[in-house]
Amino acid sequence: MMKRIPVYWITAILLGSVFTIQAQQNKLSFRNTLGLEGVWKFKLDPFETGVNSNGVQLLPPLAETITLPGSTDQAGKGYKTQGMTSLRLTRAFEYKGIAWYEKEIEVPEQWKDKEVELFLERAHWQTDVWINDKPAGKRESLSVPHRYMITSLLRPGKKNKIRIRVNNDKIYDIEYAHAISAETQTNWNGIIGKIELRAFDRVHIADVQAYPDAAKGTVRLLVSICNTTGKSVQGSIQCNGAVVHTAKPQSVPEKEIRFSGADFLITVTTEIPLGTPVQLWDEFDPALYRLQLTLNATGKDHRYNDATTVTFGVRELTTQGTRFVFNGRPAFIRGTVNSSEFPLTGYPPTDKKEWIRIFTTCKDYGLNAMRFHTWCPPEAAFEAADELGFYLQVENPDWRFTVGKDSAVNGFLRREGERILNAYGNHPSFIMFCEGNELVGPTVKEFLTAQVTHWKQMDPRRLYTGSAAYPLIDANDYHVLYGARPHRWKEGLKSRFNVKALDTWYDYSDYVIKNKVPMITHEVGQWCVYPDFNEIPKYTGVLKPYNYELFRELLRERNMLDQAEDFMMASGKFQVILKKEEVESYLRTPGLGGYHMLQLNDFPGQGTAPVGVVDIFWDPKPYVTAAAFHKFQNTRVPLLRTASFTWTNAQTFTATAQFANFDSAVLKGTVGEWRLCFPDGKVYASGSFAPADIPVGSPFTLGEISVPLDKIETATQLKLTINIRSTSYSNDWNLWVYPQKQEAEADPGKVLVADSWNKRVATVLEKGGSVLLLADTAKLRSDVAPGFSGISWNTVWSGMPPNLLGILCDPEHPALQFFPTAFHSDWQWWDLVAHSKPVVLDHFPFGFKPLVQMIPDWNNPRKISLVFEARVGKGKLLVTAIDLKHQMEQRPVARQLLYSLKRYVSSNAFAPTEEVPPALLQQLFKK
Repeated sequence: MMKRIPVYWITAILLGSVFTIQAQQNKLSFRNTLGLEGVWKFKLDPFETGVNSNGVQLLPPLAETITLPGSTDQAGKGYKTQGMTSLRLTRAFEYKGIAWYEKEIEVPEQWKDKEVELFLERAHWQTDVWINDKPAGKRESLSVPHRYMITSLLRPGKKNKIRIRVNNDKIYDIEYAHAISAETQTNWNGIIGKIELRAFDRVHIADVQAYPDAAKGTVRLLVSICNTTGKSVQGSIQCNGAVVHTAKPQSVPEKEIRFSGADFLITVTTEIPLGTPVQLWDEFDPALYRLQLTLNATGKDHRYNDATTVTFGVRELTTQGTRFVFNGRPAFIRGTVNSSEFPLTGYPPTDKKEWIRIFTTCKDYGLNAMRFHTWCPPEAAFEAADELGFYLQVENPDWRFTVGKDSAVNGFLRREGERILNAYGNHPSFIMFCEGNELVGPTVKEFLTAQVTHWKQMDPRRLYTGSAAYPLIDANDYHVLYGARPHRWKEGLKSRFNVKALDTWYDYSDYVIKNKVPMITHEVGQWCVYPDFNEIPKYTGVLKPYNYELFRELLRERNMLDQAEDFMMASGKFQVILKKEEVESYLRTPGLGGYHMLQLNDFPGQGTAPVGVVDIFWDPKPYVTAAAFHKFQNTRVPLLRTASFTWTNAQTFTATAQFANFDSAVLKGTVGEWRLCFPDGKVYASGSFAPADIPVGSPFTLGEISVPLDKIETATQLKLTINIRSTSYSNDWNLWVYPQKQEAEADPGKVLVADSWNKRVATVLEKGGSVLLLADTAKLRSDVAPGFSGISWNTVWSGMPPNLLGILCDPEHPALQFFPTAFHSDWQWWDLVAHSKPVVLDHFPFGFKPLVQMIPDWNNPRKISLVFEARVGKGKLLVTAIDLKHQMEQRPVARQLLYSLKRYVSSNAFAPTEEVPPALLQQLFKK
């Protein structure tokens, strides 16, 4: 089938804004390339003196040099940074404005009858090109290659001067988009990726778009043939190929496509059978079809040849109600946000190997998707994701609060969206497209509706949504919905983990039922870990970790630098506990479409947010392995519904075991098993559920668990494990069981028990006595908010608590002998922290360490205590800032801690060594 291309398409081609030859093409003899990488002449032009108002170049010869591909930051060009900031990583050299790049190159004489294109894979972000001092045009894009047809300006067989003007000034006001943000990849100036001249015959394949149809077992190819002869040509395209990246290789039937015409652009649409069986692409089997198209054409006295490849996957991505359906099965998005954090270069990699490493890391930790927050990655990312079966949500560079106030910006983003779809539309991994993030403005809904509607008409190969988080529009295929998470922005200590002890009967069904399309919950799991200063030497590139160095110096000034690693490890273990519960809460929500984690790796800006379980370089952090994380973030995960994680031996533990199955098939005839074990592995109770077929979806109920706890005599931490027999699918949870009544109430003996600092306490200590000071929290002087959860994002950006990172203690200390705990926070600490008034001990002697310490905000590293001991004169003192007095009959955890402390202060083990003057202790209490 042949048809004439519309005039406006021809105009677009002449502007160089469409043609996208597949980057995955083979080395084909019909095409020639000439690499332009290497040393270029260079000059900054901050005052824009290089071109006058008539477009004539006035700039003198460029006196400096620079290496491309690369950026001005990498070359040390621009303004050397003088200051430091704790808000983000710091660019060693900054530059915003115009820079000139020039190179002379000899073009082969045999190219004299060729069409020649200048290809700049990624420039930041507006380019103008002159060839032999004659203008070749202008391009602007943050997302796709800048391409120039320069045939008429070249002198084959001679030296040719290529001069490129790159402008990274604020071409359009797109505010905070991560495509240019100082918080992540930076607004760099330069050219990266492939920089080359490409030569084609005057009749050649300019573009191929593939539209596979799984039901029909065919692919519809839209082939654009460029004909610059100005005359009628006729010819054929031979198409053949095979299935690659599959365990079942097969060939595609050959087909010949005939064409003829005199138009500058001839388009041919054809349908090609794929053979049987049709192999589908998804995360479980990323089968790719690779077709080679070989063109042979004739015109008057001339023959023309060309060849290219097109790679695509056959997939069916639809929605049914609030579920995604991928190749006929319910699917669940387990994604991470990527905001373009690449501190060594300041810009994203353009090589496939690095993207394979990043996506493989994501898959190792149980993810199947990545959302590119307000930016679009280079071609190599799509190629890597295609091969690995990894899903991508790409976004326009749009994070504005002024949508509708600037029509020029809207126009740029309309064009940019089209460019992205044209350039990367064949990639099966490109399953979702979004305009941007948290968009606001007077006409934002109208703009988003127009964008999404246009995209659907232009390219039906993926799902579309308007804005991540808000606003929602009716045109959305799915929502990236804000709110379905345990800690919302600026919720402070009113967030779920801080107002209520954990139960797992809650989920987000109330959000799901309000929507008619699938919902991916927005930017979840923002729990931080204390910065790891061991990462500092890894920053060997253009971005410097002065923020981490400032945090380290703050800790040094407060005499706590020796605790840095302990802070990191304890807060890291707690971070994983919080993330685990959050992930499981989404998996156990009926009808939920998925989540985007913010994020698997650290975020370096916006106040500094170390939220990752891998560092910014995608390397593992020391407190959790990929295998451990993968147990609860996976295609198949056992789940637990229970009312509490703390129990007494007078109770019967009850729970419902469930299972999330978002793998490739039903689990048939499976037997779920459970066991409740002591810390040494000894089984307290166990059981199994009736055999069942577990369908694809979630949640599926395996059965009920009921275990009387009356045989447990002492406080114990137990581990409940649920697994599927003869599989690796297993998950576990910590439970704590406490005596309803102790065999004998701990008698502190001659130890004075008090609730505040007073004359009697001072006198007893002065005479060499012992005091257990169970502080009345109302009498303590402290500005520390008793938040149980870790810090969400960071306190600099939010300006409010939670501003602690859990507890740090030594479980082997005799004060905790009868209180089972790890060295970090876990769910049993909720009652204790919630009923506390943590005190600040910055005025205490150098090196003083509490028995139970709260890990501080890295921006304000104070010495914060829940429990501490001290030698006061001749006496011994143990102080707790936890309420161990009120409602104790309802608080078994508090009763157990009090019992352990009383046993300790009445024993010979009570022997504090650090001396604290009475005056310093008195300062902890209100007058």
